Amino acid sequence: MSRGISGNPSQKEMEEAENAFRLLIGDDSTEPDVIIDRFSQNSHCYEKVLGKMNFTGHVQCAQSAADWFPKNRQDVYILDAAAGTGLCGDKLGSHGFRKIDALEPSEKMLEEAKKKGIYGRYFNVMLGENNVDIESDTYDAVTISGLSIMVMKKLPRKAFEELIRIVKPGGYIINATYHKIFPKDGDAEAAIFRNNMKALESQGKWTLVELRHFTDYVCGEDGAVSVHKVL
Repeated sequence: MSRGISGNPSQKEMEEAENAFRLLIGDDSTEPDVIIDRFSQNSHCYEKVLGKMNFTGHVQCAQSAADWFPKNRQDVYILDAAAGTGLCGDKLGSHGFRKIDALEPSEKMLEEAKKKGIYGRYFNVMLGENNVDIESDTYDAVTISGLSIMVMKKLPRKAFEELIRIVKPGGYIINATYHKIFPKDGDAEAAIFRNNMKALESQGKWTLVELRHFTDYVCGEDGAVSVHKVL
């Protein structure tokens, strides 16, 4: 999956990787800027850690993008949000997508992504209440894979509104994350996330066209890919 990942890690290696992973994602009390700083500090070993944790979010996210764009993928313009070190971008490229930009709050993670040479433009931006310096109706799709669940659960509605703004009408926002944040009786701390998703739909800004449940997202937990169509 990435450089430096052994096929059969030892128990000690697994324990070290799991500890590093838990530190990276934090918990519900960890502030987003702290999590971003942790990603920056561990950018050099990020892919190695995710590999040992059997992370598949980037694979599932890119597959969904391929499913929704079965033709002329070389002309589809995608923004890979929370691009990290470029795992999802790399998989998008393997499906034939060629026009991909990266948006990532950690400069160190972007430095790792640049080594892959798969993105056209790089935006060192944190999604939140701020405006993103990208023209409206620029992209055919936005992909989100591996965004810290602790960050996602706290994202303000403005962050999603900005993603909707920069996607062309009829385009898609494709998000691969933990399944547990979607059900009504799921993660209690994800209520803000669920409310935001519903509010944007009720406002006629997007509509949910797919919610695909899959197993083994990371650390044996189930994942899901949500696909919203921008209206």
